[in-house]
Amino acid sequence: MQSNGCLIEGLESRTLMSGSALGSQVFNDTVKADRLQVRVDLLKFRADALGSFAVLLADTAAVKRDDLSTATTVTPLVDHLKADIKQMRLTLKADRLNEGIAVLTDRVAILMDLKQILLDRGDATALAADHQKLFNDRVKLQADLVAGLTQRLTDRQTAFDTISADAQAIVSAVQSDPNADPKLSGDLQKLMTDTTNRFATLNADLQQLLADRQKLVDDLTASQNG
Repeated sequence: MQSNGCLIEGLESRTLMSGSALGSQVFNDTVKADRLQVRVDLLKFRADALGSFAVLLADTAAVKRDDLSTATTVTPLVDHLKADIKQMRLTLKADRLNEGIAVLTDRVAILMDLKQILLDRGDATALAADHQKLFNDRVKLQADLVAGLTQRLTDRQTAFDTISADAQAIVSAVQSDPNADPKLSGDLQKLMTDTTNRFATLNADLQQLLADRQKLVDDLTASQNG
């Protein structure tokens, strides 16, 4: 039973960090505080992902030492679990790619806005319109980050529900298999418990990040309207 959590959360961290900047612009104190809070959220997610993965590594090593192959009824269940984990990785990767396309489009638009501002130097009317468009495109970037994270949270929850059911089926099979190593059941249960705790912690981190990203969008919009 090999965990791919480090790879998944590593990709997640890079995706989350990649769209955190708004670029150089004067923002009010509320927006500045929002941006700082988003950075804090991202760092907490990364720290929790790394710390909890170290626990899972130890759990997985213990299960391997117990020799899962002795539980003859478990092999097909493990194969099913691996297939569901692979599907989760593919789904989350597709989510990240879709978000990446949206964010890249927003960043290209922002670069074009900055270019237009240079071209319109000296024309106050044109510059006012250019700066408004730049502001709108920066807000759109943050909104697309919120949408992308929302989709990943939904897909993470769906996948976790499936994987948890798979893991419980494996534990139950081991407990009823007369050929299984007696220590295997306890080690599998610990792995499942720690995996559940990891998911709960990271999900809470992402929910907080989502709320703070949405607050950033709202406060950015309010700063313009105000």
